[in-house]
Amino acid sequence: MATKTIPFPKQQPSQKQKAPARRRGKGEGTVWQPSYKVQVAEGKFETRYAKHFWIRFKDEDGNVVSKNSGYTNITGARKLLTELLSSVNKGEFAEAQRYKDVTFKQITDRVRTYYNEELRRSTDKLETSLARLEEFFGADSRADQITSEKISEYRAYRLAQKNTQYPTVNRELAALRTAFRMAVAEGRLRRMPSLKISSEKERKDEGEFSKDQLAALQEKLLAYLKPLIRWLAMTGMRISEPIGLTWAEVNLEHKELRIAGRRTKNGEQKVLHVGDDLLEILKAQHGQKSNDHVFVDPQGRPLRYDAILDHFQQACRKAGINEGFIDANGKQREPGFHDLRRTFARMADRAGVPHRTIMEIAGWKSEAMLLRYLGTSKASEQRAAFGLLAGALR
Repeated sequence: MATKTIPFPKQQPSQKQKAPARRRGKGEGTVWQPSYKVQVAEGKFETRYAKHFWIRFKDEDGNVVSKNSGYTNITGARKLLTELLSSVNKGEFAEAQRYKDVTFKQITDRVRTYYNEELRRSTDKLETSLARLEEFFGADSRADQITSEKISEYRAYRLAQKNTQYPTVNRELAALRTAFRMAVAEGRLRRMPSLKISSEKERKDEGEFSKDQLAALQEKLLAYLKPLIRWLAMTGMRISEPIGLTWAEVNLEHKELRIAGRRTKNGEQKVLHVGDDLLEILKAQHGQKSNDHVFVDPQGRPLRYDAILDHFQQACRKAGINEGFIDANGKQREPGFHDLRRTFARMADRAGVPHRTIMEIAGWKSEAMLLRYLGTSKASEQRAAFGLLAGALR
């Protein structure tokens, strides 16, 4: 005869397992493991037990609350019950119930909305970070159940992935912190978990181009990229600024650029009074003007970041430029556009350009940030100090 099962949740615990005592003590709630009967033969039934333990207790108003603890062991279920009873005694349980339906995606979507409303330039990077967070934690998971331990697990998981650097994980955790802070501020969550972001003081990219390497690179670059790379090396601009540069922002007659604050990282308008070399680049680009943008691809279209980065790194490989470029994890990497920004800062410093002028051209708001790129204190002051010391020893 075929086995028949009385309709209860299908589980697979040991058939001989005994149900634990249901009660702890008056006012201490109840922990139990639901049981059900399974017919294994004609007239023969066996008792089996559900996978998870359940708990029952009374809330602040005396209402009985029964729920699945989510634990497969009685110790975990008892611990959860103790925590919930503590929140009842403190008068916090009813309040916490208001937050149980807030999903992780609801609080991350709020950050997306905020970035769009504020026209933040880093919206694309934010989306990448939030997508990775949602994949790990679960978009539909309860936001109030994301703990500090789970966040630590996320950090370890991301850092174990190939080519993942500390700054990247820090940006993702910063997005997570923003989501929690906004949710708490707007009353959607009661509190946020402890969230530590690792220091990047000793973890940063390193690498710069020499004068000879820049010359060799120009020989290997595709024709359309040559003016852009020379421009980056001479201005230290972030790559987003020149690839988005339009002729409306250029005044050839007065030899100046005016880039709107919405396109700069610090949100302030950038004004550059260009020298003759840069002016020649602008005039050459204007002579073949086929678009509103100053720098365009071979078809006259606005530049795409991924395409120009690929062509740039191909040229670096052909020119044999690969040593000295280190990522935040201390491993060798391929050169990137940001290395041209670092190269500009160091070459300008060595040439004796005042730090204030370097900051104005490249767009740094503080000298402390510039010094991070230089990797040293003021070179001119050190050289002057050594000169004075040598004079004193003569």
